[in-house]
Amino acid sequence: MESAPRAAPAAPAPPAPARRAGLTGTDALLALMTLIWGVNYIVIKAAFKVFSPLSFNAVRFSLAAAAVGAIAWAAGVRRPSRRDLVRLGLLGVLGNTCYQLSYIEGMARTRAGNAALIMAAVPVLTAVSSHLLGQDRLRWRDVGGLALSTAGIALLVIGSGADVALRGTMAGDLLMLASVVLWTAYTIASKPLVDSLGPTATTAWTMGLGAIPLLAICAPSVLRQRWDAVTPAAWVGAAFSSLGSLVLAYLIWYRGVQRLGATRTAFYNNFSPVVTLLAAWPLLHEVPTGWQLAGAAGIFGSLALVRS
Repeated sequence: MESAPRAAPAAPAPPAPARRAGLTGTDALLALMTLIWGVNYIVIKAAFKVFSPLSFNAVRFSLAAAAVGAIAWAAGVRRPSRRDLVRLGLLGVLGNTCYQLSYIEGMARTRAGNAALIMAAVPVLTAVSSHLLGQDRLRWRDVGGLALSTAGIALLVIGSGADVALRGTMAGDLLMLASVVLWTAYTIASKPLVDSLGPTATTAWTMGLGAIPLLAICAPSVLRQRWDAVTPAAWVGAAFSSLGSLVLAYLIWYRGVQRLGATRTAFYNNFSPVVTLLAAWPLLHEVPTGWQLAGAAGIFGSLALVRS
């Protein structure tokens, strides 16, 4: 009796793509993202003169959810599986509901210097967490770059003369710290979904599902908002903050997570204060100090370490 032929051995899994040294097109897009987020800080600061924070968030998330939904529809994005839909919903609540509320309420209750220093922990916490979870391998160059970037943020804060203190800001500082943890978890947890579904689908579903509870929470502020006091310039600012800071920037962020990994994408988070500094020079006539320029140089120098 002839024996059955043995099954062919399974093909080995393809090796993980090697990390490309030097800057890539994705780095250029992430630089654009930091430009958008840096200018967005000034836009929000101006918009809050006529908008309440929650009303502003309601406007920009309504517009953003509609815009990214239209982009996903045009791109032919299909409905994910039930399991992925649950994960996308949880991710949307984490990054588009809890994070946004924690960040805005934290900013309202702490000093600008405190907020800048606390948010500088995002790349560090993301790098350590991603390394421990096996997503990204943390090299000594990465550690040096993160340390140099964090030191640069500290110099920016010191040079700006921003008040940094713990007295009377505990609630705000804790909320800002919570926002750091939430954004880090959001970035790391999104990696498997971005790899399987792609940046566009992940952005569309997380933003759309996360906007639902956020809008419900913002509803009382929307009803109290004096809409007749909102100027045309404020509406333009809301549109920029929505289509630029949320739609375009989030699509770029997810592309970075997919192509470069969570650690190297989160690293760009510390470039936004530099963009704000440079943008405030011509727009608000705030001339940077020597300490601030030294901090900016440190942050740019850290890029050479991390992306080499």
